[in-house]
Amino acid sequence: MSPSSVTAPSDVASAAAAANPETFWGAVPDQRDSWPTPAQELLLQATLMRDERALLAWRQVRPQLDIARLDGPSQALLPMLRKNLIALGVEDELLALFKGVHRYNWARNQTLLAPMVPRVQALERAGIPTLLLKGAAFIADTRLDAGMRSMNDIDVLVPSERTADAVTVLLLEGLLPVGEVQPWYVVEYAPRFVPSHGFRDEHDRQLDLHWNVLHASRQPGADDDFWAAAVPIELLGVHTRGLCPADELLLVVLHGLRWNALPTYRWVLDAAVIASGTFGEVDYERLLEQARRRRVTVALHAALSYLRRFAAVQISDAAMRALGGRRARPLERVEHRAQMTQPRRRTALQREVLAHQQILRHTLALGERPTLRRHLRAARERLGLTRLRDLPALRHGPIPGPGRPFAETAAPVGRGIAATSAAPIALGEPLEPGDDDFVRQRAAYGMWRPEAAGCWIAGREARLVLALERAPETSLLLEVQAEGLISGARPRQRMGVSVNGRDLAEFAIAADSDRSTESMILPRAALAGRSGLDLKLRAPDAAAPARLGLDDDDRSMGIYLRRLVVREPRSYAPGEHLSFGLDSGDLSMLAGGWSEGEPEGRWTSGPLARLLLRVAPATMASFDADTLMLEFLALPLLGAPARELRVEVLANGHPLATLHYGETNPGRSPVRVPLPTSVLDPTGELLLAWSIHDPRSPRELKISLDERLLGLYFQSLALARRQ
Repeated sequence: MSPSSVTAPSDVASAAAAANPETFWGAVPDQRDSWPTPAQELLLQATLMRDERALLAWRQVRPQLDIARLDGPSQALLPMLRKNLIALGVEDELLALFKGVHRYNWARNQTLLAPMVPRVQALERAGIPTLLLKGAAFIADTRLDAGMRSMNDIDVLVPSERTADAVTVLLLEGLLPVGEVQPWYVVEYAPRFVPSHGFRDEHDRQLDLHWNVLHASRQPGADDDFWAAAVPIELLGVHTRGLCPADELLLVVLHGLRWNALPTYRWVLDAAVIASGTFGEVDYERLLEQARRRRVTVALHAALSYLRRFAAVQISDAAMRALGGRRARPLERVEHRAQMTQPRRRTALQREVLAHQQILRHTLALGERPTLRRHLRAARERLGLTRLRDLPALRHGPIPGPGRPFAETAAPVGRGIAATSAAPIALGEPLEPGDDDFVRQRAAYGMWRPEAAGCWIAGREARLVLALERAPETSLLLEVQAEGLISGARPRQRMGVSVNGRDLAEFAIAADSDRSTESMILPRAALAGRSGLDLKLRAPDAAAPARLGLDDDDRSMGIYLRRLVVREPRSYAPGEHLSFGLDSGDLSMLAGGWSEGEPEGRWTSGPLARLLLRVAPATMASFDADTLMLEFLALPLLGAPARELRVEVLANGHPLATLHYGETNPGRSPVRVPLPTSVLDPTGELLLAWSIHDPRSPRELKISLDERLLGLYFQSLALARRQ
């Protein structure tokens, strides 16, 4: 599941199931690594070997070959397979079909190159050097028949320091980032975790813009060697560059030896073509040196060994001895195995090593071996440690802050402070975390890239800075609508909220609720003298879907935020009746402890439910001390006939009454409770609370399967004069 594909917690499991790679020919159930399967290896051998071994492999694989179920990598082999089988004298009815695949590849490549190569020329005209990678470079200068190499996009490298300029050119050329990603995210955040991002036109033809060649080497100056050794090439009349054969071979094998839900074993075919000398002789000394400088000798040795064993690629014994004789660090071995392993199958050690190595590969100078000091520095950055007294907090995971947590598939948004240009929020207007500009301007740290209907908290805490037009004179209300990442092993999640350093609330989001809406009070004491809200949203149960076994998304996800609203308390005039149903306009008074609305009312949820109103002091002055009554209609959840529900009613913290609901008082009539004007706040704030002793769920009471702790079902409320 890619970052752009997650739209809600309920989609986490279904997104992966929608494209099950096990339905393709040659796949094996529950494949856990990126190596080709036995059937796929036979197809590779029939394609690449030039002797009796190819014929033997073809005889073995031919009876089980299901053309209708071939995946993309398998289809990519067919033109080359046809060429090899014809050369070996094979006659088979499938060869005519394979010829059609060759023609299809050629035509499809032309429809991709025709609109995209001019975009490469536009980059060159703007003074941005370009270099073609993989498929586009293979067919440049007619070095390889365009029908022999299928392509889904055209890969173009630009100097990393020109990434922002290149994005601007592509936007002017009518291309947009793939996955509804905003351009600012591509420029500011994508380079933290990937070497490239795709751009598409209106027909979904794609250009993959690279600022680095390799995932494994993204530090400053990582590609200087590649640019220096680049060779001039021409594609459809556009003059550009390509990697030298040794560098292209390094790219191909390292790109292939990474987990993919649909294993891209086409890398074996590409590597065999390069090693055959089609693009020039491979300088294996350079290849080994480039691998050493980038600390990828383990992966390169594994790839070349496979090519020799299963594809009969000619690689000298001297090169293999030199590569195998280099001492590889244990972290590199663990990292290589982790990169090849399905994310949900990775061990805790593998996940930790991948996160640690990601920092080193982004910051460590090219060719430098990490010392103990550099390892410690990387660990401190990943964990957020700035002082020794932070150590106890690590038992809950990395300390929240800019750039944390780490993931292979995304970077959290936020640089420590919110954008200074952010406009003040309007009280009462919903704030949409699914809006890219909202997250970019308001998130100090801890938000993943926004999605269609919301945004995930990155890790266990997000910090939002919300400017207000003025310092508030009264308490405010905050409404949070959110969902949890729920699995069978974790039926509920906790969420905590604090503002300006003061903890407000912690509540649970359960599996039986599609979404949870909670309201809470932002007290005057926390707002006094401030014209903004420093809001922290905590998700102590954050976990990656991969760790929960839901899919292969390795992002640490806390809570999925759908909406935030900051309100002033409702202005109320005594005598006015307030309602609680779904269509009511009075819901801005809710201040915590309420369930979702129903047609005629709303249940209290948990042991405490609160309402916050604002009554004009001049209005209250017209009431004598003992002439005001609190009147409300609320039905109790009793269940068993003998059960009694005790409820304390409070106003601004002062007890007003204790009510006992049961057989003698089923709550069918409105309750009237005296409200002395002496308990009213001079500012006109009125906080009403119902403290419910021993609330029960309908499930406990054997009424239904509902597990919410319910107390009273409120239908109306008013402040009235005593009759």
